[in-house]
Amino acid sequence: MIFQKAKGIHIEGRKEACKKIPIKDYLSPKYVYIPLLQRATNLKAEVSVGDEVKIGQLVATNEQQMNIRVHASISGKVTGIKKAWHSSGKMVDSIEIENDFKNQLIETIKKEENVDSLTREQLIKKMELAGITGLGGAGFPTHIKYKTKAKIDAVIINAIECEPYLTCDFHFITKYPEKLLKGATYFMRAADAKKVVVAYKTYNNQIREALQPFLSKYPHVELHPIKNIYPAGWEKYIVEQVTKKTYNGLPAEAGVIVNNSATAITFCDAVEMNIPLIARPVSINGEGILHPSSFYVPIGTKVSELVELCGGYVKDLDPLKYNYIAGGPMTGRAIFIDDLIVNDTLGAVIVKKASEGVYPECLGCGKCADVCPVYLTPTEIKKAFERKDVKLLGDLNANKCVECGLCSYICPSHIEITEAVAKGKDLLRKGAK
Repeated sequence: MIFQKAKGIHIEGRKEACKKIPIKDYLSPKYVYIPLLQRATNLKAEVSVGDEVKIGQLVATNEQQMNIRVHASISGKVTGIKKAWHSSGKMVDSIEIENDFKNQLIETIKKEENVDSLTREQLIKKMELAGITGLGGAGFPTHIKYKTKAKIDAVIINAIECEPYLTCDFHFITKYPEKLLKGATYFMRAADAKKVVVAYKTYNNQIREALQPFLSKYPHVELHPIKNIYPAGWEKYIVEQVTKKTYNGLPAEAGVIVNNSATAITFCDAVEMNIPLIARPVSINGEGILHPSSFYVPIGTKVSELVELCGGYVKDLDPLKYNYIAGGPMTGRAIFIDDLIVNDTLGAVIVKKASEGVYPECLGCGKCADVCPVYLTPTEIKKAFERKDVKLLGDLNANKCVECGLCSYICPSHIEITEAVAKGKDLLRKGAK
């Protein structure tokens, strides 16, 4: 197939400080706040104030939209429905659970005795019942991907972790390498595919070294190094590199399904122990953090507690000279408070030094277009958005923007182009209805 390949550039990783310290479990916060929001979908609480809940108990759903299911991440008492800061930048209604520190499990969490005989349909149902979502940041319900009618040749595991500062996936993989391979194999069976491809960046030899001792047990798994550029972790880029094919809508058009590495590890637990999605890895990193670290935490944990576990902020930190970012610095969202909660899509909170100085208006240099992985002209899209010109936004293919952040990153005038293009894409979507 002839196609225009996605492109990228090398950017500084800034991961070493957080990589040096092994991932830590922080599994018993006093309170968690389970958000009644997943992606842009509002959820219905399935528990009431005063209820006692166990780990893994269903606490929120939305059956009308993709049958979303959310579970208690600790055991204890439901003490309120309260507002909590979310990685979307909004305060959202959340189920507050006070920890009883008894770690009581719902009765359905137990060893699966018939793992080898589970059918494709049963594996997909496990994804659905466990509320598995894409932990790479997209948060898309995983079971929807596997209900495709397309012929799937391979499952690709995205172990790229492309964003600067993020190391939570790296630590999760190197701590649980065989779980990754098992979870990927269950995905392969659920897709009725023939092989698994684990894509990782060439410099990350530790991932290869962690997986290598187990590969003889999983002959259907291939390792696929990808060069160290951004946005190599973008789903379409990975598919093109691995399959030499492209697609317009979904990876299934190219005969593959792509899952994040942490999602695969989580699915292993869902298949073998019937544990739903109740926890995830998260990195706390940046020049403003005293001891950058990664943690494995229950969904709903407050980030402020993790910052404390990192020793707090650097001495005499001036909040006006640092940026607080929920997610990676390229695609994350600026936040104003560290009191937000860990939800399924939050892989990191970064506290980094802000750019200093006064910068000119757009120079018309074209660098943003040079680096765009999907060959757009971001400044023209920005102008079209500012004029609210929906037709021009369509002509400029604003809908193809993947919001990778490269245009803002490369801009010598430090203009937030990505945000404007994302708003233009949203305006185009609304205007097309």
